[in-house]
Amino acid sequence: MSGSRTTLFALALGVGVGAGSQPELILTGERLDLRGTPAEQIAPDTARAIAFPGQVEVTRWTHRAAGPDHVLPHAALSATPRLIWSADIGEGEGRKHRITADPVSADGRIFTVDSRARVMAHGLDGRPLWSADLTPPGDGADDASGAGLALAGNRLYVSTGFGGLTALDTATGAEVWRQELDAAATGAPTVRDDLVYVVTRDARAWAVEAANGRVRWTLDGTPSVAGVVDGAAPAVDGRMAVFPFGSTELVAVLREGGTQLWKGNVAGSRLGPVYARIADISGDPVITDGLLYAGNPSGRIAALDPSTGDVVWQARDGAMSPVLVTGG
Repeated sequence: MSGSRTTLFALALGVGVGAGSQPELILTGERLDLRGTPAEQIAPDTARAIAFPGQVEVTRWTHRAAGPDHVLPHAALSATPRLIWSADIGEGEGRKHRITADPVSADGRIFTVDSRARVMAHGLDGRPLWSADLTPPGDGADDASGAGLALAGNRLYVSTGFGGLTALDTATGAEVWRQELDAAATGAPTVRDDLVYVVTRDARAWAVEAANGRVRWTLDGTPSVAGVVDGAAPAVDGRMAVFPFGSTELVAVLREGGTQLWKGNVAGSRLGPVYARIADISGDPVITDGLLYAGNPSGRIAALDPSTGDVVWQARDGAMSPVLVTGG
């Protein structure tokens, strides 16, 4: 037995010696930093004076973040804010249901969605004008939660947790058309000119014709296993649409035909307390002044070149809503 042990040890030693004598294999190609964002792209903390533009009186708020490009205005507010009225919009929040739709408003009407799928319109005096339940036939009102709103002309576009995109008449609440999306929407739709844009939980971007609900084109992103409730909405300008996905991915396309321009990412987190350790994009993309901004809930805001998707700079702060870009 002892002789056998000695022989095995010698064989093993021989293999080790032989392997160690082989030349080291050095792989060629680009070296990537496994630690995440390069330090030179993280903006240092500095204190700077800012100059806000003049306040403006806002009479139309058609999207989650004011308009399709998500550029927030410096809205005027009374020096002494006070409650004028309050109104019931339907079912409130609970353990399994959330109110995720930001109100939109135009032409003397305010539109809301409750924690299920009931859409309501109120006048500027708080008077209810109409109500529409978008729960699909065969489903229960408690079966899904989450919605988003966008407004253009006399049409209100509603995405729901039931996996539908619906156009309603703003004056009456009558359904104009409904398009099935195969999965729940991640956030609010965005509408510009003749197209409505939305992202669904199965990592698919949709462009739907605003007039009739027909699908113009779709685009698949990278799937993710988790995401935040009330995710980010697409940002759209005159040339392109930028779609945020739960995988940290941003995809820019020509907004009419869907031709892909670039892919980018808002990745990374910071040490210490954060809203969530989830790799989703929660700070809706904002297109303004030659840059595109977006953020995640785990401690990262990025500014990207809208022509290429390259990261210009990043900051160790997260965003749960569109950033306000002002004052330099």
